Amino acid sequence: MSPNAAFTTVSGLWHSIEIERSSLDNKSSWEPIAATQSDSLIFRSDGVVLNANGTPRCCAPATMIINGALLDVKPLTALPSNPQCELLNCITCPTWEVSLSDDQLILNTCNSPRVKYVR
Repeated sequence: MSPNAAFTTVSGLWHSIEIERSSLDNKSSWEPIAATQSDSLIFRSDGVVLNANGTPRCCAPATMIINGALLDVKPLTALPSNPQCELLNCITCPTWEVSLSDDQLILNTCNSPRVKYVR
């Protein structure tokens, strides 16, 4: 599968619905995210991650693993600036892991809990 084909499978707008929480006994469960706390992401077909308003996502990855395939994120068109990113000190998370099945996506970003998204 070419990188573009893999990115195309996840391209589009996604809304977070659940976050994975781990308990002290190392069991994990999915908890709903309140609509007011929901996050939206847009994945472009070149792998670039945008916020719902179309600005580039701050601290976005250089590579993604989509269903086990490692892919380089290479913008095919220029990205607008996002002034918010200048205010952040990104702790590098160079690779995001994405598990996709049907219209559900689970995103794993370094030391953050996994988050479940739907289209």
